[in-house]
This record gives sequence, structure tokens and C-alpha cells, in this order.
Amino acid sequence: PPANAENLSEGETSNLLNRIPKIKTEDDDKVDFRKREGSLPAPKTGKKIPVKFPADESREVPNSNNDQALEVVRFSPEGEIPLAPDLSVTFSHPMVAVTSQEGAAQTVPVQLTPNAEGKWRWLGTKTLMFDTTKRFRMATKYTARIPAGTKAATGQVLNKEVVWTFTTPPPKLENNYPSNGSTTRRDELMFVSFDQEINPKAVLETTSVTSGGKRIPIRLASDEELKSGSLPYYIKQAQPNRWMAFRAVNSNGGIENALPADSSIQVTFNKGTPSAEGPLTTNAAQSFSFSTFGAMKFVDGYCNYRSNKNCSPFDTWYLQFTNAIDTSNFDKSMIKVSPAVEGLTIYPSGQYIYISGVKKGNTTYTVTIDDSIKDIYTQKLQEPGKATIKVGSAPVSLYAQGGNMVVLDPTTKKPSFSVYSTNQPSARVKVYKVQPQDWSQFQQFVRYKDYEDGTKVSMPGTLISNQLTNIENKPDEMVETRIDLSKFMSGGFGNVILDITPTKKQDKYDRTRILTWVQSTHIGLDAFVDNQELVGFATDLATGKPLAGIQLSIFPNGKEVTSNQTKKEDESYASQVWDWLTSWGSSQADDIQSFDENGSAIETESIEKAQ
Repeated sequence: PPANAENLSEGETSNLLNRIPKIKTEDDDKVDFRKREGSLPAPKTGKKIPVKFPADESREVPNSNNDQALEVVRFSPEGEIPLAPDLSVTFSHPMVAVTSQEGAAQTVPVQLTPNAEGKWRWLGTKTLMFDTTKRFRMATKYTARIPAGTKAATGQVLNKEVVWTFTTPPPKLENNYPSNGSTTRRDELMFVSFDQEINPKAVLETTSVTSGGKRIPIRLASDEELKSGSLPYYIKQAQPNRWMAFRAVNSNGGIENALPADSSIQVTFNKGTPSAEGPLTTNAAQSFSFSTFGAMKFVDGYCNYRSNKNCSPFDTWYLQFTNAIDTSNFDKSMIKVSPAVEGLTIYPSGQYIYISGVKKGNTTYTVTIDDSIKDIYTQKLQEPGKATIKVGSAPVSLYAQGGNMVVLDPTTKKPSFSVYSTNQPSARVKVYKVQPQDWSQFQQFVRYKDYEDGTKVSMPGTLISNQLTNIENKPDEMVETRIDLSKFMSGGFGNVILDITPTKKQDKYDRTRILTWVQSTHIGLDAFVDNQELVGFATDLATGKPLAGIQLSIFPNGKEVTSNQTKKEDESYASQVWDWLTSWGSSQADDIQSFDENGSAIETESIEKAQ
């Protein structure tokens, strides 16, 4: 318990402090900043005995009583390897005494040829490792030798010399520009990178650029040329000293049109390409190829699967050209489509022009291409182009937007749900009346709707309508059919499940089915949850304004709270914040809905009153 004490007066406190000797100062005491000394380490139990390691006196290696000869148990690397970061060898007997690493490293029974940058170290007393500064040089054959007569620390002798070799590979082409199969200008710079350091001048000697069997003169790119085009990007991506940039030249040394037009160009690094790291050269040629541009020509016009017959009214059309199109000088007026296409959209990309829109079924369209279209090489289309595309019947289809949960537009006076179809005469529409408590069961039903194993849950709610809805007859055109839901709602609000199936199937495997929960409300809900609390937002869907007085709960066992309206300095609004009980689990936050105590959606009068 606290002691009964009284505060000292100022005078009493001064008398106590005056009894303390004054602090003595020295000339070197005054500094701009003094960091206090660190705390002493916590004391350890027991008595410390200072011991020098290694000891001054020499100790004999314990006798292992093993009379077997010294052997090399294993070594690595060996043979042809892609990369050699280190070397290791393990002996059958201890080779060094237990001492400092510096002392043990003086014993190296392995002779390595050629020399490599790095240092030797022992892992224990039997395994010797050579750590390279970065890695063993590429394009090099190394020989490791352990002479006969090598002695172990325990006295055993290696009776027979042990020799092994390992070889790192010569240069391998990793990346190149232009890429294989691409089309380029006739004065394009070329770039290559390898898996090891190279001497560009030496590699250029073994490089050949050919077209049609004819060799084209080349030279290394100048310092100024290395700053142009795409080269800075490729140089940045490559490892230092592992790349080379070069280009073709004319017989007079110029670069204009040095590569032949409309031709395949083959770049080959011939057998014998050297490395800058080691003496080994490549034993096989490496190459890549690309093409130079030719005249700008129209190739073909088609829809899916490169066909211009029996296209769907909803297919995108493709106009293909030999060269990439200059989009900066393109205008959609350069493309004419006859007859007219509803919602026509025309745009170029690469070597293609894409045409989309709703076409009429069983109609033949003619597309004409103006010769004013230019490619990226400033060439005009060689001659006007024309494509004929035949559109057949549209496939039977039925779909709706929104997925398995739809909230109707709050600004419409009459709640309705739209389905879209093509060549569909009618659809079977089933309407189920549901409450928020049915949401979880509906999710389970949707998840297993296509599996008849006898264990799946039934459709929730009450079936209140099962009718055949006729669809307007417009062959090969998309038709919107609005299903009136006002008679299924209470005052225009509520929840129903729509189960819609087409009467006409594509084939016997067609499982087309629209299954969605439709909610009509003027209240928008959102929630954010972590492991401590859940924040719920209630707003007017039509205006986005916050709503106060809205009763919110988490199904099936959440407590009920009422939203309030808070105005912040930035004039934004937030709703009620309440504690989230961790025992509920955050997954139940998905089931928030807004209803009154009877389970009915809150009506307009309640919203207006809340506002």
C-alpha cells in the first residue's frame, strides 16, 4: 500500500539539494553534443576464464587409429557446366588441425590451372573450398590436380594423383533486336547481348548479315548512334560488356537503305565466336532473322478464323495490311462500309484496322479502303483496297447484365429487368419472392445449380410467377426485352429471384440460364471490415447523399444499429461506425441488406423522412 507522505516545501527541497557537493567541470567537458555511454551488458552467471585461441603451444592431432590411405571422397564441379561459382573437394581424413581460418588456409593441396580470382578456405578439417570473386571465367577449361604423396594431418598419404577438369561454355546469344519475325526499316540498328563478356570488335569479325545468300557489309554502331532509337533501352537491360550494337552499310559506307527492301535478313554469329573471358570459342553458329518493309499493300478483310463468309452480325472485322499503319495520319473516313453499319467503330492498330458494330444478318457488306492510308514508313497504300464480307445468321443467344446480384436503377419509375436475345422467340420466366434471410441459400443454390447429386439445396423463396414471355421478332438482331417487376414489389421495393431460360436452344448441350437476385431499393450500402470493427455506409442511390435513421444489421445474427449523419470539415459524410465482434467472422459482412423490422424494403417515405 502507498505510504502516507507529504510533499516537501520549496525551502526543504533547497536545503536537501544544498547538501550535495557542487559538480566539478573540466575544460574538455563542454561539447556541442555528448552521447551517453552505452549500458553495460547484463552480468552472466559463472566465472569467466580467459583463453587464447589458438593456443601458443602446438598440440598433436588426435590419433584416429585409421591406417587406411588418404583418398579424395568427392569433388565438384566436373565436366561441362553452365556456370561455376565455386570449387570444393573433400578428403577421407583430416587435412588440417583445428585452428584459425587464416592458418588453415595456408594448407592447399589442390593445384588449379589456369589461375582464378578468389581464395581458399576449409569447411571443417576435411573439405576445402575455393570461393571465386564472382564466378569462374566463362569459355574456359579448368584443370584441378591433387599430387600423389599429399599427406593428411593424421599422417595418411595419397597414393595416386587425382585430376579432374570442368569447362564453362563459350558465348551464348541471349537477346536480340530486331526480334525474330519483325519488320523494320532498311537502316535499322541491330543489337545483341550474350551470357558473358565479349569484345565487340572480335565478335563482329565472326558476324555475317545476309539476304538471299548475299552478304551485307556491317560496322559497329558509333557512340552517337548508341543514343538513338530503342538502343538505350536494350543497353540498360543488358549486363555491362556483354552486348554489341552494329548496323549494315552500303558499299560507300553510307547507311541509307543499306538493307534490301522487302527482304528477309539473316544475322549469324558463326562458329568460332570468341569470348572476352576465356579462350574457348563457339562450336556452332547462332542466328536470328527479321524482315525489311516492302510496299504498303492491302492483304485481306475477314472476321473470325480468317474467313469472310458466314460471319456473325456481332463479329469484329479485320483489315490486314503488309506494314504497320501510321495512326497519327489515319482518319476513319478512309474506310467506307456499304450498306451502313449501326454503331460503326473503326480504329487502326499495328498492321490491322478493326471494324465493329451491329451488322444485319444475311447481308453482304463491301468495305473500300482509300489509298491515302500511310504506313509508319510514310508510304501510301500502293492501290485502293476492297473487301467483301458475308454476314450470315446470328447464333441463338440469351443473356443479361449484372451477374447473380442486380440492384435496379433507383431513378426509374417502374422497376423492370432487361434481357437481351438474338433469334429467340420466347423465354420462360420464373419469379420467386425472397427475404434477406434467403441470400445465403441462394448463393449455395447458384454454386451447385448445374449439379444434380441429390444433396444440393432447393431454390429459396416462394414461386409467385411462372410465365412464358414472348420476345419481339427481329431476325438476326439483338432484342431487348424488359420484364415488368412492379407487381412483384411492395410499393416499388423488395427482393425477387429471376430464373429465366430460353425456349430455343443452340444444341442439346446448351445450358443457357439467367439466374439473378434482383433488389429494388433507394438505399445504397457499403461496408469495410477489419478484425476490430465494421464501418457501414448508407446512402441515397439516386443522389449519393448519406442517410440517417437507417436500421442496419448483419445476417443472420448481427445486432441492429441505426445510421447517423456526420459532417466533416471537407463536407463529406460518413455513416455509423460500430464494433465488429470477432466471433462472427468477417465473411458475414457480405450479407448486409436494408429492411424494416418486418423484412420489407424501406420505402420512399422513410428515406425522405430520414433526409
